[in-house]
Amino acid sequence: MRLEISMKNSTFEISVYTCRIRILRQIVLFFVLLMPFSLTGQQSNTLYTMHSIPQSNQLNPAVQLECKYFVGLPGLSNVHVNYSNTAFTYNSIAEGSRLRLDTVFSHLKRMNMVAAEVMVNPISLGYRMDDHYFTLSASERFFTYNSYPRKLAGLILYGNYPLYLGDNHRFSNLRANASYYREYSAGYSLRIDDYLTAGARAKLLFGKADITTGRSRVLLGTDADRFDLSIDGDVGLNASLPINIEQDNDSLISVINFQEIDFREILMNPGNVGLAFDVGVILQQNNYLKLSASLLDVGVIRYSTDVYNVGSKVEFFHDGASEETDFSTAAYYRDLTDSLINDIRYDVSRESYFAPMPMQLYVGAEYLWNRDVTLGLVNRTLLVNRRLKNSFTISLKSIFFENFRATASLSYLNNTVLNPGGGLAYVGRGLQLYLVSDNIYGLFNPLDSRTINFRFGMNLMLGCPPKAGRVEQTRKKMMMGKCGWVEPDKRFKKGFLKREIF
Repeated sequence: MRLEISMKNSTFEISVYTCRIRILRQIVLFFVLLMPFSLTGQQSNTLYTMHSIPQSNQLNPAVQLECKYFVGLPGLSNVHVNYSNTAFTYNSIAEGSRLRLDTVFSHLKRMNMVAAEVMVNPISLGYRMDDHYFTLSASERFFTYNSYPRKLAGLILYGNYPLYLGDNHRFSNLRANASYYREYSAGYSLRIDDYLTAGARAKLLFGKADITTGRSRVLLGTDADRFDLSIDGDVGLNASLPINIEQDNDSLISVINFQEIDFREILMNPGNVGLAFDVGVILQQNNYLKLSASLLDVGVIRYSTDVYNVGSKVEFFHDGASEETDFSTAAYYRDLTDSLINDIRYDVSRESYFAPMPMQLYVGAEYLWNRDVTLGLVNRTLLVNRRLKNSFTISLKSIFFENFRATASLSYLNNTVLNPGGGLAYVGRGLQLYLVSDNIYGLFNPLDSRTINFRFGMNLMLGCPPKAGRVEQTRKKMMMGKCGWVEPDKRFKKGFLKREIF
């Protein structure tokens, strides 16, 4: 496949000649667009209130199922994919095969983020014993969070003229990280009384590959008269990858080579150990109102194998224009680039480092609107790259045909309001199927969406209490002012029907 890129007035024209299928061309352009932002946590607001799905326990360890056991089908119990872009969609900057990057700059915030998450659960188990609930799971997880300032995008698109002429401008907080790790977790939840349930989960982490940038500081100055250019910068990067980095006598990086990759060795690598924990609570205020909160992924991974630390301090000055300067020649920019490269010195070491996990805080509320509908509100706060990122979801949940649980949601995600989501779970004889998304529109129109998000899975549900007719009977009692959990049937544990309604 031949790919040509030319730049005219901040517009990229991309032509794909041998690819005749239109959708394949769009996919290629989509990934070409993402490449500049990537060096290579779980976004599930809708799932948070769907407590009949075992995987909601991953978002709040206090969640308990009424079934005695659940077993996630290996590799299929939980498949989670999330992509988010706080600034733009592909089609918002594209006209056919043309990428109009100049339209992006006007929509950028002071800080922007491009992120992606993938998670798969090979092992997932749950066991109930009276008021106690135990979970075990193993997960393969990948995430990348990349934040960049609006000023940097302007410098890349337009250069230092005219936006940064005659002043000093600071380009800070450029952060990029990507991490793949395995997680083993054990959780415990206790129903303290009819109103309060608390849970916690401990996680043992094994890092497989990682790239983490530290705090960056770059100061750019451009003289208004002579166009003298000065750069003062300090940046750093840590990596745990199967690579070799070599330096010459002038402290310049001369060679970066990937080693022969042994995937078995990477997957079974026990050298990068980390610890993390989750905590959560659920408070049943009354028959109609339930509150919940959880704090997830509080911990770090210590990387010690295949480690490289690269730091660089830049103090660069370049003489500006003179009467003989010709800015239209490639020689001018080649000399400028060569001068900058020759002035950069790298400090390369191989010391272990700590990579923090992206922490998440969920806060939720559910209100029993009537006998058929529950109203839910969820706020998620993500702490990553020393910055906070918020999302908010309102949902309506209902039970129908006894075996189906359905949720419809609307979320504020990535600086956009209209993100329609939903979830559907079917529980048959011992088998549960579910599909949840915070933005259903993004599944069908990914090039017009800032958020692409979904979860699906299959679980074996064993030892569940009989349910036929019980939910409707309890609803009728509630409408008559009689609470089913006050005088429970002997076959049902006290409090079960109340939680089933929610």
